Amino acid sequence: MKSKFFAAFLCSAVFIVGSALAGSVKEYSADVVNVKSGRVMQKLAVTPDKIFSESFDASGKREALAIVRLDRNTMYVFMEETRSYMEIPFSKEQFTSTGLNMNAVQTKQEKVGTETVAGYASTKYLQTTTVMGTSVTSLHWVAPEFDPMPIRSEVNGEFFEMRNIKTGAQNAALFEVPKGYTRDKAMEGMMKSMMTGKK
Repeated sequence: MKSKFFAAFLCSAVFIVGSALAGSVKEYSADVVNVKSGRVMQKLAVTPDKIFSESFDASGKREALAIVRLDRNTMYVFMEETRSYMEIPFSKEQFTSTGLNMNAVQTKQEKVGTETVAGYASTKYLQTTTVMGTSVTSLHWVAPEFDPMPIRSEVNGEFFEMRNIKTGAQNAALFEVPKGYTRDKAMEGMMKSMMTGKK
C-alpha cells in the first residue's frame, strides 16, 4: 500500500519546483508518452492551482491517480485496490526554487543546460529524489510554457515526453474526488506522519 501511495505522489508532485504553477500556458491537458514504445504512461490536466495526474501500467490499466489542489493546500491520493483515497497536506510553502522538501520525500534540482524539445526552448535539470532514504537521479526538461511540469524526462534510461498538448479551460470535475471512493482516514493519518515527521 505504501508503494502505491508513493507512486501516486511521485507521478503528480515530484516535478513541482515553484511556489505555484507559473507556466505561460495557464490551462492545458497532455499525454506523457514513453518515447520508445509510444505508449501513454500518464494523462495530465493543469490549471494555475490544480493538477490532475492519472498514470497507467504496461497493460494500459490505471495504476495511480492523484489530484493536487493548491487552492486547498491538499493533495488527494487514490488507491484503486480499495477504491479509497487520502487527503494529504500539500501547501505552496513546502516548495522552494530548487526542490520539494517534506519528511519522507525530498527532491533537489540542479540546472545543467538548455535544449529545444519538440520545438520548445527548455531548461534541463538534474534531479535527485529521495524517498524514505532511497535516492534516484533523473533528468527533466522544463519549458516556460508549461513550467514546472517537464516537457521531457529521462528516468532509468527511458525517455518520456508530453504529447497531444491541448490548451484551454479544463473540466472542473477532473479536480474533484470522483464518485465511488471512500476516504481512508487511518491510512491518511499514517501517511501524514511519514510526510511531516509528526505523530
